[in-house]
Amino acid sequence: MKSYQSFLYCFILSLALVLTGCSKEFFDTAPSGDLTDEETLSSTKNIDALINGTMRYLMESSTSQDNPGYAAIMLTQETMGDDAIARDGVYGFRDSYPFRDPFDNTTRRALFFWSFQYKIIDNCNNIIAKVDAAQGPETDKKYLKGQAYALRGFVYLNLVRQYQFTYAKDKNATAVPIYTDPVTPASVGKPKATVEQVYNRVIEDLTQAETLLAGFTRTIKNRPDLNVVKGLLARTYLTQEQWALAAAKASEARVGYPIMDAQQYLLGFNDVSNAEWIWGHPQRADQNLGGSSFFAYIDVTPVSGYRSIMPDPYFRKLFADNDIRKSLFEVVTDPTDPMYRWIKYKKFIDKSDRSGNIPLMRSSEMVLIEAESKARLHDLDGAVTALNLIRTKRNLAAVSASSFTEAELIEEILTERRRELWGEGFRLGDILRLQRAVVRLENTETVKIGTADVLLKGHYVRVFPDNSNFVPNSPYYLFQIPVNEINNNPNL
Repeated sequence: MKSYQSFLYCFILSLALVLTGCSKEFFDTAPSGDLTDEETLSSTKNIDALINGTMRYLMESSTSQDNPGYAAIMLTQETMGDDAIARDGVYGFRDSYPFRDPFDNTTRRALFFWSFQYKIIDNCNNIIAKVDAAQGPETDKKYLKGQAYALRGFVYLNLVRQYQFTYAKDKNATAVPIYTDPVTPASVGKPKATVEQVYNRVIEDLTQAETLLAGFTRTIKNRPDLNVVKGLLARTYLTQEQWALAAAKASEARVGYPIMDAQQYLLGFNDVSNAEWIWGHPQRADQNLGGSSFFAYIDVTPVSGYRSIMPDPYFRKLFADNDIRKSLFEVVTDPTDPMYRWIKYKKFIDKSDRSGNIPLMRSSEMVLIEAESKARLHDLDGAVTALNLIRTKRNLAAVSASSFTEAELIEEILTERRRELWGEGFRLGDILRLQRAVVRLENTETVKIGTADVLLKGHYVRVFPDNSNFVPNSPYYLFQIPVNEINNNPNL
């Protein structure tokens, strides 16, 4: 526990540095570096700045170039799946791709993933505990508390799905500790709660947020509002296999956020102004951490940079020729190019000033939650109606429910999740949720270069580190609690 406490107890000081760029008024009464806990939480104005800084901390904190905040988790969960590949020998996620980290609990990535998420939780705990006593309007207090509940629910939902198998497999398995009070040097480390207990915590937090955020209008999309909360509830219920609740919340979450059209899909996924982005991280160029950023790894268009994350050739085969998304693939045929024989997937393109925004929730995801849930409830017409909302916006013909059995329709919806949400951090979570195995096939596809048929590059790691085959519910899919946390918290 000492390790966890030391990280959290220093949080306010570290957050002072984060807040410098987002609220100059916050430092009117004290210089940066002289920020006290009491001062931070003394007014709704300060707490509002603290939530802003917490969102920035979630997305921008890093312990190394390859740990760009929450985006590092998103990219790790893509490269630990089957549709994305961490390019061999290239910095960033080359150890996550073969399941060496964060499975190895001695790595800096294992430590970072655990510690920075619990920092976010502790900050939310402080806000929830102390906002009522702050100076400021009661309405502001309600909205700030609602945002803190939403963020805490978001992080606990991530943790329970990263550190333990899915709810349907064993809800009584132990997962992660639950902290709802601010941590102090006298705090005692908590034991692991069960999967069910963590989900109960998530639902309670998000339900509180849903009540408190009624009427809240945000000015920027990085703040969780009512639509975001409903989307998080939809994710939660989907994983719990509460299909009716998942479908209902997903439908509510996307109200006001129409599916983007085909041409918008080609614009680079870099701006929260996109009509279907429900939640996202808008950052200025001076907030981007250069090489330590989401786009530094997934944007394959510049001539320099890491360009680490590549699509599997088999992933490209999931797309029909007239699908607008298929136009984003490009085979590199120049032998002098370091990406020679790889397929580029140009979904994510950073802005010219390197201020690309990061998507956290889109209405397409909500449509697919609704479609899958309805299909599993035997409402094939309703499922197809939802699925066609995406298909028709991607230049694909609408399909009919009569063309599918129930099992076939569910598989088509799951495949559409892969096509639509690639790179956004969902693949490993879906594999765990569905209790399936990662599938990585040796590539056999060739391309004509000159007069030669040249083999394209694909998956080069197709077994676990112990050389065993991929199987469902393998511990290699799970993140591990870092060793120093285990050593310092005897209650784990």
